[in-house]
Amino acid sequence: MRILIDGYNLLFQSGLGGRARGPGWIQQARGKLISFLHSHLDDNWASSTTIVFDKSQGKETPHDTQSDRGVKIIFAVEHPEADDLIEELIVAHHSPKSLIVVSSDLRVRRRATTRRAQSLDSESFLRKLESGQFRVSSETDGKDAGEEDAPLSDNDIQFWLREFGDP
Repeated sequence: MRILIDGYNLLFQSGLGGRARGPGWIQQARGKLISFLHSHLDDNWASSTTIVFDKSQGKETPHDTQSDRGVKIIFAVEHPEADDLIEELIVAHHSPKSLIVVSSDLRVRRRATTRRAQSLDSESFLRKLESGQFRVSSETDGKDAGEEDAPLSDNDIQFWLREFGDP
């Protein structure tokens, strides 16, 4: 897992939930969020992304599942709220420096920072998605050996310095 997302936090920050609150709206909103992520993450990023949602309040039976492109979806069934499970996953992560935690919740962000994981609020993550930041491997696929690399933008440089540390 490289990206760990506070699902409802990102959903409501993105506006994908809409205003309607009729039957089945939450399932539809989650589906829109997952489609949005699939359209902005390349396959490598998607397959290393986990979204944690609070346990369902509706009639549906929440269970862990996996989407068609590998985004893992977890419902915090055994936890009072998703934040508790997210904190456990941060603490248990084998390489927290390589982990990107997406939440605007201060408690979750503090836990990520304490473990030296990268912490992004939902709004910042959405901006990075829309700028194409998580399509890195797609841009390099099929490149011939010895082919000249395009210069990195300032945003790319800052991203890789955060990812691997400033020497």
